[in-house]
Amino acid sequence: MISAPSSETEESMNNRQSRRTFLGNAGAAAALPGWSALLRGNLYNTHPFANGASDSPAASDRIVDMHVHFDEKNPSFINDLLKLSDRLNLTACLLTPFANRKVVLDAAKQHPAQIIPFGFVDLDAPDVVKQVEELHAMGYRGLGEMEFVKKPYNDPSYLPVYELANRYGWIVLFHTGIVLRKKFNEPEDVASGRMRPIYLEEIARRFPKVTVLGAHCGNPEYEWAAEIARWNPNVFWDLSGSTLTKMQGRLTDFQKIFWWSNTEWQSPEWNVKTPDNDPSAFIKIVFGSDNGLEGIEPVIKQYHALFEACSIPAHTRKMIMGGTLSRMLGLPDGH
Repeated sequence: MISAPSSETEESMNNRQSRRTFLGNAGAAAALPGWSALLRGNLYNTHPFANGASDSPAASDRIVDMHVHFDEKNPSFINDLLKLSDRLNLTACLLTPFANRKVVLDAAKQHPAQIIPFGFVDLDAPDVVKQVEELHAMGYRGLGEMEFVKKPYNDPSYLPVYELANRYGWIVLFHTGIVLRKKFNEPEDVASGRMRPIYLEEIARRFPKVTVLGAHCGNPEYEWAAEIARWNPNVFWDLSGSTLTKMQGRLTDFQKIFWWSNTEWQSPEWNVKTPDNDPSAFIKIVFGSDNGLEGIEPVIKQYHALFEACSIPAHTRKMIMGGTLSRMLGLPDGH
């Protein structure tokens, strides 16, 4: 029997929910490694209730949102999500607190084309390894969003979790960069410096079967984030959070950050594969909203503004908005 989340876990959940609200108001056998099978054009990390082959990104405009948080305070959240999914043609990777794992899994089984279950665990919880093992046994597809850690992401105490994720061939979503402050008049053991994008490089290198996905592209350390993704085929980023709002007047700056499109920046012996052999540097980005349900559509529009500002090719756009994640997750036909 897995013990209930510790008080530290509950505090972390509360911090996480507060950040979601803030952003919404402001705008068994190990699976094949996700990213490597993607590069070979294979399906992987498939799930027994998600049968079928993923489609070419050119054949569908279905959106896959890597960054949707389950709102345990909203009793109609699942129904609201399903309605939104139907309207936007959207699949949500639903980031789920461990305490809510059963209700989300049941919903995912009933609606496999719309809900992909990901588990949120507190990396500092004493029973975190058992929690991860249970999530895998239940059929969860990965972990996320890792955040509010007490130590840097590459701390040795967290390695057993990454070892399990490596064994399972999972996607793991990490918060990176600046994080809001919730408590203003009392001490708070939270520091953005523990969640810098630079730490994800070590995780990606040490655990090559993990698909490392960084939320917020390391805001504000975008250049570090991009360079790590350039050399590591198992590293991707989303642009959720405040970045696309902050950068809305200078979106073309991303061409300087993701600079290597159609360039011969590497020697043949060190050639780094990309999804679908896409030559655009922007192929290292996936769609993530990290907002309330009402805030997902505005983020879609922000991504499209980025596409236009940076003249991102049509194929790359489709991969960003759903093609890459669809292939990683082996989603059903129509994705």
